[in-house]
Amino acid sequence: MSESSESYVERFRRQMDLMQFETLPLFSRPLFSWNLHTDYVGRRLIYRPSTESTMDDARRALQRWRVTSGAVFLAESQTAGRGRAGRHWVSPPDVNLYFTLMLYPLPAGLQPLAHVTPLAAAEAIEAVAARRGASLKADLKWPNDVLLDGRKVAGVLVEGATGPEGQEAALAGVGVNVNLESRDYPEIAGIATSVREALGFNVERELVLAAFCDRFEALYEAAAAGSRAPFEAWRRRLVTLGRDVVASGGGRELRGRAVDVTGDGALVIQTPDGRRTTVEAGDVTISGP
Repeated sequence: MSESSESYVERFRRQMDLMQFETLPLFSRPLFSWNLHTDYVGRRLIYRPSTESTMDDARRALQRWRVTSGAVFLAESQTAGRGRAGRHWVSPPDVNLYFTLMLYPLPAGLQPLAHVTPLAAAEAIEAVAARRGASLKADLKWPNDVLLDGRKVAGVLVEGATGPEGQEAALAGVGVNVNLESRDYPEIAGIATSVREALGFNVERELVLAAFCDRFEALYEAAAAGSRAPFEAWRRRLVTLGRDVVASGGGRELRGRAVDVTGDGALVIQTPDGRRTTVEAGDVTISGP
């Protein structure tokens, strides 16, 4: 039987057979559920031991099933996880969180997700650290990277999707380095970190995901109701502002100082000649103080 003709249950069983359980403790659904305090975010958890991409899983599910808003698609590992601009996301099994949150309908559109999602990840990391008697300060780099001590600990990718009956949905893909040892992966060593590396001890991934769902629902509901508090909280955490940056995208490069963000989250860069340019999407590298 080809993989494309397998049912979801058949594929899940095949993947479970391939896992090495003596070395791979799986995500505990009960521990996650016991620590979840939401009305809808995370109440439906679709789990796979391994997948190409949770974002692709969510997109396929939207076409095939009646999936409730707030459903979370979670995998132990990804073989084709991706970040912005299609970059590969390093996705080893067992140590991190790789998930996609599906939302619909969208009373406020996609725009709030760009700041609500990374903010929820930052607040979740801090909350789990505090629960373990430690203190962490998570920063944000425009547009949606989460940093600990200047190194990336989490990333977000937000995309729109359409169901078979034309309903619009949002997919928020999130990767969080929880118990990763970054030095084991030369391609990210020096630029990435993990919650474990910042704290000095392992933390339960289930607690991080539950805390994310809790914070996301509260922030998203506030933003959808018209509150500017989530946006302002996101803005206050941006280490990009006030720094010299290089913005690239669409075949062009812009150098200057990041001086502000607009009301819809675009970055305002002032070039050396005093001009101000708005950057709505792309990569931004901090190049100086």
